[in-house]
Amino acid sequence: MKAPTSYRRGIPLFYPKTEAEYRRDLYERYEDMVLRQSALHLADDYWGKYPMHAVLDFAEAHYPKEEIQHILEIGCGVGRWIANLAQRYPTASCWGIDYSYQMLKQARAFWVLGEEITIDLASRGLPYDLKVQGEQLGNLQFGLAKAANLPFEENSQDLVLNSFLLDRLDNPTKALVEMYRILKPNGKLIVLTPLNFGQAMHWKTYYPPVKIYHLLPQIGFQILDWQENIIIHEPLDLHDNAVTWKCLGFAATK
Repeated sequence: MKAPTSYRRGIPLFYPKTEAEYRRDLYERYEDMVLRQSALHLADDYWGKYPMHAVLDFAEAHYPKEEIQHILEIGCGVGRWIANLAQRYPTASCWGIDYSYQMLKQARAFWVLGEEITIDLASRGLPYDLKVQGEQLGNLQFGLAKAANLPFEENSQDLVLNSFLLDRLDNPTKALVEMYRILKPNGKLIVLTPLNFGQAMHWKTYYPPVKIYHLLPQIGFQILDWQENIIIHEPLDLHDNAVTWKCLGFAATK
């Protein structure tokens, strides 16, 4: 594994993100993004369920039944999915990688240090702060890196996964090639994405989804599962307002 360029409050930085890049990154905004993601992924009691459970439901059929050594989530946010896998495979070395330091800081506080975090949901209609107790998972680490330049060795990961990431990358193809590079032979890649591209050229290159279907074998992947209509309702507030995402989910092997 590559050495980090530096550390920031215990988080290894594998990419030297500049101050200008921090300022431009929406996901570095604590009030707007980190609290929202914390509420969405860490506050099940508030919603009465885990709102993003469809991601886990799709992935369930593709998890290895035996113990594995290395698991990586790219674009881990506040760490819910990779933490679930760290609990499921307690002998595995699990990494959550993200480009947002603020997301990683929250993830590490909750899942590694076991801190209680406070989520202010006044803007969502809750009249009190929500307090959620973290856990200490000894086999889980978090680090800052770009999806197209991961700090892991070739053929090193048994399981690589990401959700709501592919459509937000500057170069999705380069990131998929990088995922293929670090995946072990017969390792698995699990991806779920709403294909909500922010760049016009990405709509031309990757939409409709069949274009990704043809791209994956060109990179070297063998597609194991392909579902284009996975529906996720992301709640926005206590009045049952929500964003509906129609997602593509696929699993592939090397």
